[in-house]
Amino acid sequence: MSLSLEFYAGDADKIGAAFSESEFECLRDGSLARVYADLSLHISSTDLDILSEQAAGLLKRPPIRLLDLLLRNVGGVPDESSADVVASEWVELMAAVPESEASTLSGVWLSAVMAESGEEIDTRNPDAAKAIADLLALCRWAKANNASVVFGWYL
Repeated sequence: MSLSLEFYAGDADKIGAAFSESEFECLRDGSLARVYADLSLHISSTDLDILSEQAAGLLKRPPIRLLDLLLRNVGGVPDESSADVVASEWVELMAAVPESEASTLSGVWLSAVMAESGEEIDTRNPDAAKAIADLLALCRWAKANNASVVFGWYL
């Protein structure tokens, strides 16, 4: 069973309704969610907390954790999926990471995940670097457009 981890920017309630109905096409093509980032990299949701901590470290800020900053549920199916609005504090942190640092952040993040899990991970994975670049761009767009960021996961 694979865990999908995705971020969407736009109107949180509309995103949540589409997410609950598994209408992923409109969440990914820009027609409902304005921006989309896929972090489904064979990781767990707690690995996104490690990403948050590494981003904070890169910016020399106090660490924060994504899973502690989910404000309200807007969609999903119990025990199968969830879509939650992310606090602006987390969005602002990720938006502050310069675009040019996406690859660096990806590498330090995957190194930290490897240290935590004890599993061998390719810390120069180009798919991970692209996913991080997409996530940073999504957060910058959401901040600039005063839009919500929704974190969704599903099995």
